[in-house]
Amino acid sequence: MQKQAPSLGRIAVMVGFALSCFGLLLFLWLAFGGPVPLKPKGYRVTVSFREAAQLAQEADVRISGVTVGKVKTVQADKRTGSSDVTIELQSQYAPIPKDTRAILRQKTLLGETYVELSPGSRSTGTVPDNGRLPAGQVAPTVELDEIFRAFDAKTRAAFQVWMQQLALASQGRGRDISDALGNLAPFAENTTTLLKILNVQDANVQSIVRDTGEVFDALSERDGQLQSLIDSSNVVFATTAQRNRELEATFRALPTFERESRTTVARLTRFAHDTNPLVTQLRPAARELSPTLQELGDLAPDLKGLFEDLNPLIDASKTGLPAFNDFLDELHPLLANFDAPLRQLNPPLQGLAAYKNELSAFFPNAAASTQATTREGNVRVHYLRTTNPTNPENLAVYPRRLASNRANAYQFPNAFRSLATGLPSYETRQCAFGPTPTVASNPALIPPALEANVKTYFFNGTPGSATAAPACRQQGSFPFGGEVTQYPHVNPSTGATARAAGPRGRIR
Repeated sequence: MQKQAPSLGRIAVMVGFALSCFGLLLFLWLAFGGPVPLKPKGYRVTVSFREAAQLAQEADVRISGVTVGKVKTVQADKRTGSSDVTIELQSQYAPIPKDTRAILRQKTLLGETYVELSPGSRSTGTVPDNGRLPAGQVAPTVELDEIFRAFDAKTRAAFQVWMQQLALASQGRGRDISDALGNLAPFAENTTTLLKILNVQDANVQSIVRDTGEVFDALSERDGQLQSLIDSSNVVFATTAQRNRELEATFRALPTFERESRTTVARLTRFAHDTNPLVTQLRPAARELSPTLQELGDLAPDLKGLFEDLNPLIDASKTGLPAFNDFLDELHPLLANFDAPLRQLNPPLQGLAAYKNELSAFFPNAAASTQATTREGNVRVHYLRTTNPTNPENLAVYPRRLASNRANAYQFPNAFRSLATGLPSYETRQCAFGPTPTVASNPALIPPALEANVKTYFFNGTPGSATAAPACRQQGSFPFGGEVTQYPHVNPSTGATARAAGPRGRIR
């Protein structure tokens, strides 16, 4: 047992160890969203939510996806049955207008609820510090479990079976799904062309939609035949699946077949030009061919019987063709009723058309990044290749964006073509007022070797100075639909506007 008094060196070591533990705990506390001890209170507003059971203290408060504050307290109101939530906003976002709308959202399906604010107009006034947002400005929250509770037991069981079967159907089809997504841009262009054609035929589309019920009634009357058709289709699909290798070989040989067919057709064309004089000379002989075929009737009784048996087919067509014509007439109202929903599909497709190059690049690149393979035993598996950038924002959580931050959530179409000269930024206030990170030398917390690597790879060897970053350029407005806005908006289509302007809907 040590009975002598500790020396000054031991006391210094114990004090240093205690302070390092305190500093580490404080760092972890701040890194996981904890409040700064003894920090003065900022601008706070109280919002009343009906369902805030999953909202935790220090949860995010966001505007347009950007974190602007934190949730400080959540207290239940026994009188109203609601929860009073006190939020604290950063100084640059305070105060908020009185017509600001609030709603609870979830980051993932597993939870992580946060408060989403939609700022209104400054002309309506602002909410004072420690004030309350009016209840009419709080939107109700619909959670996923509420949707499932709306289903009855039979529907929930059917939904569960559907999800399980969907997982089985998509198992091992990752590459097929990636290929399908890669062809999304040509599909969108072809769909636009189809919709324009259907738009011209709007009366016929309405007729098809209107008579869909009669078609389904006719199918339900023949449920036995329909069941037999489905069973036969299952057999056909099962047989096709068993011969997938033969189908794959057929499609692989198809390009070669097309090239050979192109060469053959060109040769046949030249042959036709060369034989045209011969065919002209054979026309007198062809006129004598009919008597010859009549005399051959005695030598071909089977052929004669075939032509005689065509009479029942012709008689049956007298009834079948008018019935088929009636079916086509009844199909017109069904097609006509497709006009209204397809009209609302045009504005999003027109908006996506501006980004067709980005979509075309995203899906093939996403497929290519997941095609790296390795072997796990005797099994060949795919893995995702990623690259993590190194910069000061990876090391800590900062109260505001760094001066070197160049984020942009609303890039112009084809913006990455100017990557060599620097991309514009949607938000540029941090360029002049953002914090500049530094590295504090503390061997007790950061070993010298690690500190040297951090300075070299995260700060370009000069912590505390201006970290290398692209030029800060403010992005202009989106010139869509003859209007200038901060970011693109998709407006719903109206019948009168669509008929006067041409394409259904507009984008501003």
